[in-house]
Amino acid sequence: YNVYSELLYEELMKQIGIKNVSFDLGQYDGCRATLSENMLNDYSNNQFIINASELLISRKNSYNGEESIEDLFDSIHKYCRAEYLDEEIEERCISDIQKVCIADIFLLSTDRDVKDFDFIAGIDSNNEDNLELAPLCHNTYALGSNFSKDEIIEMLDDYDMMIERLNLCYFDAGIPEYKRDYDYPYWEDSLYYFVDEDESNLEFAEECAEKLNIDDAIKKVEMRISTKLPDEYKEFIRTAFDTRLRCICQALNLDYYKIMDNKYYEYEMEEI
Repeated sequence: YNVYSELLYEELMKQIGIKNVSFDLGQYDGCRATLSENMLNDYSNNQFIINASELLISRKNSYNGEESIEDLFDSIHKYCRAEYLDEEIEERCISDIQKVCIADIFLLSTDRDVKDFDFIAGIDSNNEDNLELAPLCHNTYALGSNFSKDEIIEMLDDYDMMIERLNLCYFDAGIPEYKRDYDYPYWEDSLYYFVDEDESNLEFAEECAEKLNIDDAIKKVEMRISTKLPDEYKEFIRTAFDTRLRCICQALNLDYYKIMDNKYYEYEMEEI
């Protein structure tokens, strides 16, 4: 099912204003796959991609795969200083990464770590030096799509098992070990870390709770690929998404039922 998760994640990111690579369903080496154009097609000829691992290496001359999100923020700071980029550019990059991490928590994304962030650098269309977060990819295991078909069917028959396994769904772009609170599941601990860092992150988390609509995303993906997604997969991702949303609302003291009433009222009005 993970070929569908890239398409679903793209549609969900549109709902909250985060840039994502645009994917199509196709064939690659004889296998069904999601395909995209070069993300640089939308940028100037003087811009290029820098992967987060390159920034981490430039910061300390090595990269061992164990760096935390704070290591990446520090690397961005040092890159911006070295390239004489405005502080506003640095702050925007870090803010955009934090928002992606919050969205990943909502969408149970498990395959993004610090090296999976890309950046667009160089002279932009305004003829100015710039650095910005590149459109997202690496969303293959969002929405519980890391589970096999048999595991999904098993969890649909056992909701307690589903909750237990979904609590283990967290992204690897994690918080530093010294800031961990092991009284919470990893995803919840990470959520507290980001919303405590900046009040705007709490506002963004509330926006995610209000705007992310899994039914609308499913509908648009089915229209794009001109076929229905498997019934058991749709049932699972709806249940998984709703379960995580309930937990987040509880963690952040948000009114889940009010959010759902508003969300589906708006969705029904759009249908009309």
